[in-house]
Amino acid sequence: MLPEYLSQVKKLVLKKIHISIGNSNLIEDVMSYSALADSKMIRAGLVFASSETNNNLHKESVTTLAAAVELMHTYSLIHDDLPCMDDDDLRRNQPSTHIKYGEANAVLAGDALQALAYEIISEDIHLDSNEKVHSIKTLSKACGKNGMVYGQFLDIENENNQNIDQNMLDEIHNLKTGKLIECSVMLGLIGGDLKKEEIDFFEVFSKQIGLAFQITDDILDITQSEEVLGKNKNSDIKNSKITYIDILGLDAAKNKAKELIVLAIEAMNAFDIQGRDRLMDIAKYLVSRQN
Repeated sequence: MLPEYLSQVKKLVLKKIHISIGNSNLIEDVMSYSALADSKMIRAGLVFASSETNNNLHKESVTTLAAAVELMHTYSLIHDDLPCMDDDDLRRNQPSTHIKYGEANAVLAGDALQALAYEIISEDIHLDSNEKVHSIKTLSKACGKNGMVYGQFLDIENENNQNIDQNMLDEIHNLKTGKLIECSVMLGLIGGDLKKEEIDFFEVFSKQIGLAFQITDDILDITQSEEVLGKNKNSDIKNSKITYIDILGLDAAKNKAKELIVLAIEAMNAFDIQGRDRLMDIAKYLVSRQN
């Protein structure tokens, strides 16, 4: 069952993160506050699920790569919540990092989590040098100037832009949200022996589920309570951001998310790849989740 699978992933990844951060100074305490808080671990789950199609990746390396993704994701959340960004004061059912520890410490903790993501990959004893370079390059490209950071830039730039259309919204969220989800799937394939055309279909799959994830987030933001979400409700409305609900309407947005998952599963079924079932289970879960 998927809940048990994600629970086991969470256990392994949190243990790795706890050991990697340590507890020798205040910045490590701030890092742990957010990185060890309860989370869905969807991105880590995608790394593990993708790795089930790859017999060449050591299980400890899977945990390392999943932890690296979650460290990077946590850094992005800490910075997204800052007053200069989305100005949210609740994350993972607890006060946002800058509320608890102050803005300066939140920025520094986010910076340190990003650096730690690369550090734990470089120290993994089961990855060879080429695999380490490939992993770090995959993660850095997903999160840098042409990935997640640029997506956040566009997101902020388009606040109060009532003329934004679906194509622009797709671009923003393919970068801001989708790139790290795509990266999570790709990291599970490191060192594998799939053919290029097979890897291409993994990329199609990951792009579709990344956008479906964001559309579902927009839906949950207006249909669920803060207690269920574990974060501020109506943050996009507060920041005058256009969402998929604004452009498509609630029912059409739900249908769009489901259509994207169908397309993602079709991509996975294009080749007879063993071990793909878990990925498809997570894809279905992304549009049925409640937070």
